[in-house]
Amino acid sequence: MLSSWREIRLEQLVTLQRGFDITKAEQTAGCYPVISSSGTKSYHGAFKVNGPGVVIGRKGTLGTVFFSAGDFWPHDTTLWVKEFHGNDPLFCYYFLKTMGFERYDVGASNPTLNRNHIHGLLVRVPEIGTQRRIASILSAYDDLIENNTRRIEILEEMARRLYEEWFVQFRFPGYEGVEFKESELGLIPEGWRLTTVAETFEILGGHPLKE
Repeated sequence: MLSSWREIRLEQLVTLQRGFDITKAEQTAGCYPVISSSGTKSYHGAFKVNGPGVVIGRKGTLGTVFFSAGDFWPHDTTLWVKEFHGNDPLFCYYFLKTMGFERYDVGASNPTLNRNHIHGLLVRVPEIGTQRRIASILSAYDDLIENNTRRIEILEEMARRLYEEWFVQFRFPGYEGVEFKESELGLIPEGWRLTTVAETFEILGGHPLKE
């Protein structure tokens, strides 16, 4: 119940630390993710932090939150959780995603998040058992979303390959008995013709939604 949740400062939930600078030229081949404010863009042969860990976008892209189950390298453009203070790391990840850290931008020309400005924020959190139950439920939904996303990607790739097979290579069902003719684009099946999008259908602009 919410009445059992305690109010604490954010720094009592997690202690944030600035990440470590590293250039692409300094990185070597490896399996450790280098997590920047926009996520994992490369992998390195060394790591700075033992997983599991949570990373927050500090510079450029603010408020983004990433979870790493294994060891990782938090980039200088991020803040990473140095201490969880006995709280569940996965729960902290989901909780920090709700904080809207982009509201605490202190940068002049480049968006910047200062850990000292957010450490004092008051938050309400449950005890560790409830934290783990919440994290387990949300993680199960994330796994389901990821699996469905993979299935959609597979289906999209299958549709792309089928289109290429039928309408580019012309190997559609029964193509063996079809006569082909020359065209500006090469051989096409008899009965087919070359045309343009404009000749095939009309494209109209959308309309603004009415209040």
